[in-house]
Amino acid sequence: MYAESNMETIKESKTKLRVHTGEISKRLPVFYNPEKKFDRDLSVIFARDTGVKSTLDLMCASGARGMRFLTEGGAEHVHFNDINPEGIKSARANLRANKISKEKYSVTKKEANLLCATIKEKFDFVDVDPFGSPINFISTAIRRVALGGYIAVTATDTAPLYGVFPKKCIKRYGSRPMRNVFGHETAMRILAKAIIELGAKQDIGLEPVLSHATKHYYRIYFRKTRGSKEIDNFGFLYFCSKCKHRFYENLKLKEFCPLCRERLNFAGFVYIGNLWDKQLLKKMSCFGKYDSYKTEDEWLHINSLKSVHRRFIDMLQGEAEINLPYFYEVGEFKFKAAPKMDFLLEALRKKGFKAARCHIHGDAFKTDANFKEIKKTIL
Repeated sequence: MYAESNMETIKESKTKLRVHTGEISKRLPVFYNPEKKFDRDLSVIFARDTGVKSTLDLMCASGARGMRFLTEGGAEHVHFNDINPEGIKSARANLRANKISKEKYSVTKKEANLLCATIKEKFDFVDVDPFGSPINFISTAIRRVALGGYIAVTATDTAPLYGVFPKKCIKRYGSRPMRNVFGHETAMRILAKAIIELGAKQDIGLEPVLSHATKHYYRIYFRKTRGSKEIDNFGFLYFCSKCKHRFYENLKLKEFCPLCRERLNFAGFVYIGNLWDKQLLKKMSCFGKYDSYKTEDEWLHINSLKSVHRRFIDMLQGEAEINLPYFYEVGEFKFKAAPKMDFLLEALRKKGFKAARCHIHGDAFKTDANFKEIKKTIL
């Protein structure tokens, strides 16, 4: 166990947290990842704009996310749960430090599946954020989501999903991965497909509304609906390593590239539908307008935390409009002098194509132009 000197009091936005510091690993007595502050900020914006009132923080650890839902996200009640007794101790201490009234939270120390299988309460928002793969917690967690509510799922086992360990991805997620230039997009869509599939087995619909691949993790938010129509958006992603052509097909397996007849690499099944709800993104991009808040102090506080998030959400809006399950990188085209991204996107738009930045990294962009058309536009 870490000594007191290995603990630090920090502040995430409005919320005070007493956390363990050190190398981010399972060896921490209570897991806390400072690099996921960005993700927790987005969660707060999401909670406010979807009207989340009740939340289940299924693997709460220090309680950082659930605490911020109470102090900033507008939640009226949060259920904190963790199997680690040190995590429960930490969450309780942080609740006291933030002077959260007892009627606004409940705390349990149970294995996540056991908790979801035994309680009857349903929540507006359920958060599944384990260390590693979330897949073994989904079937029970979705039962605790109210109809029309949301479940957010984080996967940190990026290597199998990205295609570093393809057999592990097939065993764990039931899909063949593809390790290439747009591999992180493919990974997100394999994760989405696996979760939607688990819901469909219980006649539960799970519609992706917000997704992002950030640093060492993938995170997808789903809305719970009736039926399971999203399985109609399962398909295959294809990539030709010779001519760089990429495309997708709904439930059709192809062997050769339609442009150069080279044998194709493929991933599937993957989710090929839209990973973002355009109306939700529009609402989230307005987060910070003065008339959304009770006081000027609150408005200034939120605005100061989220200028970077507004830019990020704007990028997601561009991707949602194009709605393609792959992207390109400027480096693929081997230009003698690489064009600036804004110039490249504008040139494509002038040719009549859709084009937008991709959030995954600064060199990535999405367009409905194919590889040859992109190259021809610039050269």
